[in-house]
Amino acid sequence: MSLYADVVLSPREDLPGADCWLVIDILRATTTMCAFFEAGGSRLYPSESVEEGLALREKMAGEGNKTLLMGERNALPPPGFDLGNSPLELSPSLLASRPEAVMATTNGTRALLKASAAGVPVYAVCARNAEATVRAALETGDRIGILCAGLHGRAALDDTACAGILVEHLVSSGAADLMDGAQMALSVWREGGRRLSSLLERSVHGMRLLSLGFAADVAYAAKIDASMAVIRLYNEGRTPFLAADGE
Repeated sequence: MSLYADVVLSPREDLPGADCWLVIDILRATTTMCAFFEAGGSRLYPSESVEEGLALREKMAGEGNKTLLMGERNALPPPGFDLGNSPLELSPSLLASRPEAVMATTNGTRALLKASAAGVPVYAVCARNAEATVRAALETGDRIGILCAGLHGRAALDDTACAGILVEHLVSSGAADLMDGAQMALSVWREGGRRLSSLLERSVHGMRLLSLGFAADVAYAAKIDASMAVIRLYNEGRTPFLAADGE
């Protein structure tokens, strides 16, 4: 049986059947998740909204731990949050004392939780951990689904380009049947000259981040296959959480 790959360009679309889902929000949720685990984080709890994130952190604080609250609303840290959504805010020294976090973002965490409803393995992926995550996905079966978080419910150039990187990795692993979404993402990536920095900077979200002074974040997100982190969503109990595979 040949490999099947599909890309859903917007979280408003219905999800087809797949053996696993790779969820992308390259600017910046899944890139920041990758940085969190690279720096030594142990568990990250995705939340659909700022309000839910605040409530979940308050509940955890009541249980005596020091859970970080991180995320964004319209690219900026919401009031009451410890950190924003920048991968560069995370460090081994910070996470050594506070290794768990709640994260609420406008697009990425919602897309992860949507994918979790499919009942199959779900991974958080960005350009930095693209190859490592594709290898893990191939161990789950032959039908690989990729969900782009997009921007405010619509398709986004930045996530589509990153999806193209994943599709190219899948194609290089052997014969693959590419659905229309996968072909479109691959075309965006290749016709963009495989220059991720340029594609991110041209995207609507990328331009907003640059205007807000987050050029270093965009450059960090543009590094391809710089990390071996494989980040999986677990649904044990009533509170889904992300952890690095093998932890």
